[in-house]
Parts: sequence; structure tokens; C-alpha cells
Amino acid sequence: MPNPTRQQIIDAHNALASLVCVVLSNTSDPDEKDWIRTIARALTAALPPKPQSTMAEIEWEDDKHYLAEAEHGAYSGVVMLSKNALSGTVRVLAKIGDINDVRAVEAVELTPTGKRYTLTEVQE
Repeated sequence: MPNPTRQQIIDAHNALASLVCVVLSNTSDPDEKDWIRTIARALTAALPPKPQSTMAEIEWEDDKHYLAEAEHGAYSGVVMLSKNALSGTVRVLAKIGDINDVRAVEAVELTPTGKRYTLTEVQE
């Protein structure tokens, strides 16, 4: 498999994890369990790294995702604003050149970074 797709990589990691669970549940020998875990680590290391989840795989939660940062291929870092329940697109604030613009992008194109922003009132 020279160029596996993102989904094939995820499926391979999930299949390996399921297989390890089944094999571990069928033995009570501690030495055998250690051996199984060692083999599982070696097989996991041979797989391509598991890709990070995209917003298509994550259920939108306003408290968690409103004003959260995500990576997007075309716009680099964007700030997520809302998700359209009908189309599944996510409205984001993106910096395009010197202009900040609100765009609707496909959820599958967004990978959350874990950063969040908050609005604060400034007294002048």
C-alpha cells in the first residue's frame, strides 16, 4: 500500500486495536500479554501515523468549538465561528492576504489545533 488514503490509515489502526483487544481478552498469562503488547507496538510503529480528527468526525459543541482555532489547507490557521446543521459547512474567520474574511468551508477540511480564543471587553 504505497499511498494509503486517510481512511485506510484510520481503518488499519482501528483494525489493529480491535485485534489486540480480542487477543488480550483470550489469554490470562501475563508474559503472553506483554508479548502481545510488544508485537502491537511494533505493528503500530510500522503503520503510517494516525491522522488527526477533522471537524467532520467531531460533533460541534458551541462551548468547545466557537472561537476555536483550526488548520485549513488553503487558509492556514482559521477561527471557527459556527456550523451549518443543514450543509455541514463551518463558518470560519480566515486571514486572506491583509483581509480578514468570513468563509464557509467543508468540515472535513478543518483540523482543530486545541487553541481557543475569547472575547473580552476593553474599558477605554
